[in-house]
Amino acid sequence: MKPPTPHALLADPAASDWLKAALRSALTRDPVDAANDAAVLSRVLNEHASQSLADLAAHTPPGLLQPH
Repeated sequence: MKPPTPHALLADPAASDWLKAALRSALTRDPVDAANDAAVLSRVLNEHASQSLADLAAHTPPGLLQPH
């Protein structure tokens, strides 16, 4: 499945304002530099999310996060 085009993403009402602003900014830059920076940002945010979930799990009573 192909990713949406920039135009489609900017027109998507479900896309966050933050994402649209980041895309608008990236489209004004050198596309290779913007893509490289986006890849770094993705790795940083994924690690941050993983660490946040691990911290939550470490401070949650046993069984509380178990599926029902």
